[in-house]
Amino acid sequence: MKKIVILFLLCIFPILTIAATKSVTATGEANIINNDVASAKFQAIARAKWAALEAAAGVQVKVETILQNATLVDEAIKSEVKGFVEDYKILDEGKDKDIYWVKISANISPVEAQKVVSIFAKNTSVAFYIPVIFPDKKVDETTALSEKVINELVGQGFDVVDIASLGNKYSLNEIDNALKNNNFSTFRNISYQFLSGAILIGKVDTTLSAGQGKNIGYGVSLPFNVVTGRLTYRLIGDKNGQKVIVASGYVSGRGQGPTPEDATHNMLENLASNVSNELISVVVEKIKGQNKRTVEVVLAGNNDLNKLLELKNDLQYISWVLSVNDKGIDKVVVEYPEKTIYLANAIKNLGKYNLKKFDMYRILIETSR
Repeated sequence: MKKIVILFLLCIFPILTIAATKSVTATGEANIINNDVASAKFQAIARAKWAALEAAAGVQVKVETILQNATLVDEAIKSEVKGFVEDYKILDEGKDKDIYWVKISANISPVEAQKVVSIFAKNTSVAFYIPVIFPDKKVDETTALSEKVINELVGQGFDVVDIASLGNKYSLNEIDNALKNNNFSTFRNISYQFLSGAILIGKVDTTLSAGQGKNIGYGVSLPFNVVTGRLTYRLIGDKNGQKVIVASGYVSGRGQGPTPEDATHNMLENLASNVSNELISVVVEKIKGQNKRTVEVVLAGNNDLNKLLELKNDLQYISWVLSVNDKGIDKVVVEYPEKTIYLANAIKNLGKYNLKKFDMYRILIETSR
């Protein structure tokens, strides 16, 4: 009997292994610079591998600024996740003027792909979704309220992913159930798909409080419709690798108009004015407070105080750098709420420094001139 069970397990194990992965076809391309075809091919393969990971993980938002440097991506992956896309083969490749392109086939585990992709989720990126349910049960995902909040977040320097504008696969019922039941698997999947460190999500329920023509006493009829709106929201963040509720709230508002729809739109404008500042302050406070970290930036071999002062000045103008403090003649300490890879990429893009090495808390650079 034991032999039969062992044989059964041996037979079914390959099937389970295959089921845990999916075959993905992806393409990548890179510019050929100074006739260096080998380097262009390396970059093209790296980008094709990343495209395969995105397809396996179901990612809808790209990180093109990071992918401009394949070495940066590979180093980040190797430092945090064992393995990348090892099982792949080139199906086709070629040159198109000054572009080298490759087409690959790769077997990837969606679970592992999500782990890799999550490395590049930005703490300062917010996935946003607050639909409005009108009194007639019509649902509107883009309103004065959503536009106001999105614009305010962008003005504060956040990268905002408007889930509604991307044709997401989540229905209002799924979002509603996730909110009611604290279904963090749904929130986690949203984070994976949109590479967001935080999710601002909720809904506005509306009620026709009073209809036009209603008798309000003394023979007087109400000359307009009154709609009451109730906004419930939650800010989902990350804590020790887990998705948790970091803030929640409930706000109501009223509006009036010649039709219930007009009254609803007026209510949303009133709500937008009252709520946007509250939501923005909640997001800024929680994201900056939760993700605050210090990163040591080392200018290798430096003994020139002027060069250190120049580096300090350069760093202060990088987005989301909160403070820069001296620590000797060759290093500074940066307070930064983002992941280190984004600071490393920003320093590299200055064009004045060569990136030598980086990890979670330290970036090693040298001047390029």
